[in-house]
Amino acid sequence: RHLHLPLQSGCDATLQRMGRRYDTTAFAGLVRVARAAIPGLAVTSDLIVGFPGETEADFARSLAFVEEMAFARLHIFPYSVREGTAAAGMPGQVPHQVKVERARAMRQVAAASSRAFRQQFIGERVSVLWESCQERDGRCVWSGLTDNYLRVQAPGPPGLANTFSPVHLTGLSERGLRGRIEDQKSGG
Repeated sequence: RHLHLPLQSGCDATLQRMGRRYDTTAFAGLVRVARAAIPGLAVTSDLIVGFPGETEADFARSLAFVEEMAFARLHIFPYSVREGTAAAGMPGQVPHQVKVERARAMRQVAAASSRAFRQQFIGERVSVLWESCQERDGRCVWSGLTDNYLRVQAPGPPGLANTFSPVHLTGLSERGLRGRIEDQKSGG
């Protein structure tokens, strides 16, 4: 239940300058349909800040749209000039420090959205595919993913790599969730 849709900007004027063939209305409609069809869907995206010609008002529109979309995760990139591209010669190149500040502001919104998305799963029982174990205080703490791309950490026995376990999600971690591996035989 994970869908990655590259947005690039939450401002229609910027999307047009980028040569994108969609606008925010079409993007939001697609996300709305997908979420209605797939409960618990994690929608992730990519975003560029500081594209040539992006004004403060354009950035504010993009920030508001990203907030409205409530992404599970957002990858944010400050625009960087690529010689030979149309954008490299566009007027209105955004100063480096402005791009840095816009990326910081966008990351704050993205972090709040990610936290809110993860928060809604606390208390649920989910299946987790375990990837790796890290030794902590003589115990194995496993890290894995749910079917909607949520990172989960839970203490557990050795030998869980590449297996699924039912997990009760108990709280938030910095970038994911904490959980308790349930006994598969008893269900709890």
